[in-house]
Amino acid sequence: MNEKNENSNLIRKKILDIVYKSQASHIGSSFSVVEILSTVYKCVDTKKIENLDIDRDRVILSKGHAAAALYVILNQHGLMSKNDLETYYTNGSLLGGHATHNVPYVEHSTGALGHGLSVATGIAIGLKSKKFDSHVFVIVGDGELHEGSNWEALMLASHLNLNNLCILVDNNRLSGIGNTHACCSLDSLLVKFEAFGLEAFDVDGHNENEIYSTIKKLKKINKPVAIVCNTIKGKGVSFMENNNVWHYRPPGTDEYQKAILELLKE
Repeated sequence: MNEKNENSNLIRKKILDIVYKSQASHIGSSFSVVEILSTVYKCVDTKKIENLDIDRDRVILSKGHAAAALYVILNQHGLMSKNDLETYYTNGSLLGGHATHNVPYVEHSTGALGHGLSVATGIAIGLKSKKFDSHVFVIVGDGELHEGSNWEALMLASHLNLNNLCILVDNNRLSGIGNTHACCSLDSLLVKFEAFGLEAFDVDGHNENEIYSTIKKLKKINKPVAIVCNTIKGKGVSFMENNNVWHYRPPGTDEYQKAILELLKE
């Protein structure tokens, strides 16, 4: 893979388009997770996902408020039509602001933060019981790691040696209410994951090559894996980067046009 993902800004432009059209929230969270989600879907067999094969890899977006990014990437991989994508967050659409399993190929409804990892752990247990070689990838936000259920799931995953479970943290250091360090420090995530018995890695969350090469190590590791992906909330648009107002606020017309110019410039 190329170190620079040429599609990242195209994905962000599509996210911007559907968020602006619908006046939905969470564009900052969707922008930060782009390379993580994009890389995960390049590492799984999307044909098995499309066929709903029982031994397919599972992808769970625990930070379900970044659903716009998930839906754009599903569209990119042929798992969602353009017409459906353009209904995002509009009246009568299945595509709400949080990921839901009512949407084809979305494994679990999320957005009630802190639950996705527990569900992913249960799915990993089930897949191992069937002796399948598939993996479960769960993308969590650093803010939702304040929820204790995550750490209960990690204890069980380590105890059961779930080497088919991979946690990717969108570590943008901002939750909905502010800086995660100020709310309740998570430092050092790497040390915490290792203390819970996981193999842990630290990568640039906007470098697909780093994420990809780390995921490719999974089959050689005999324990659960956590990948701390260091990201920037609002990545790709200068006035959105590290600005938590974009957790909730949709772009107006002037902001939309400025953002488009920045994304097209790259």
